[in-house]
Amino acid sequence: MAANQANSHPWFEVCHPRPAAKYQVFIFPSAGQAGHYYREWDKNFPEYEFSIVIYPGRGSRFGDKLLTEMKDYITELDKGLLPFIKKPCIFIGHSLGTAVSFALAKHMVDKKNKNNFLKLLLEMGRGPPHLIDPDEPFENMNDKALTTELKRLADPSQREIYDYPDFMAMILPMFRADSRVAGQLLEQTPLDIPIICYGGDKEEKVDEAFINRWKELTTKHDLFRVRMFHGHHHFQSECEAQVLQALQEDFRKINSL
Repeated sequence: MAANQANSHPWFEVCHPRPAAKYQVFIFPSAGQAGHYYREWDKNFPEYEFSIVIYPGRGSRFGDKLLTEMKDYITELDKGLLPFIKKPCIFIGHSLGTAVSFALAKHMVDKKNKNNFLKLLLEMGRGPPHLIDPDEPFENMNDKALTTELKRLADPSQREIYDYPDFMAMILPMFRADSRVAGQLLEQTPLDIPIICYGGDKEEKVDEAFINRWKELTTKHDLFRVRMFHGHHHFQSECEAQVLQALQEDFRKINSL
């Protein structure tokens, strides 16, 4: 479903406006992605208004300059996203989005800027941002190697999209820029915010033990958990129904506290 222009802001797109919603959810997509895939995730979440964070250089911001520094992301999100947080909210991050969402949450805590609204960080498909990622950085790969790696990480049903040269010429710069951002390690500073993590059990290097180390970044150890799904890096596509069911369960638990 195409987004209505009225639902778009420079840094995020509201999937379906719900002025009466009790909560806001902001989804931070993975590297090289515009996040359109998530537009219907709110279908069975009537109490939540979902929005997708739009990174520069893709989607409706295709002409914008790609960012390669985490500090620039946080500076821009401070202006472009935080003023629109009006209710208790949840950040969902996938891959690169886990690092960006955690860095923004830490910024909010450090600046005491709406951090009291943060109910949960739900991080998917990546280890914690204070540890070196076990996968080789995209910016170190040539085009052929990077294309092969993207196919390995992809939902098997969608791998053929990486066979189109024009498409690859468009997205490879995004992946390299995003990889530079994701590779910038953050301080090991536990936040007083619950963290829940999801992973794919077919990932070769980002296994459950590595994902479990996100526990080092929260003081809410009693609420921390890891759920593993039967999929690859993009398990949230392969196992969408199970992931959405898990989200409903985890949202209910956190918001009942």
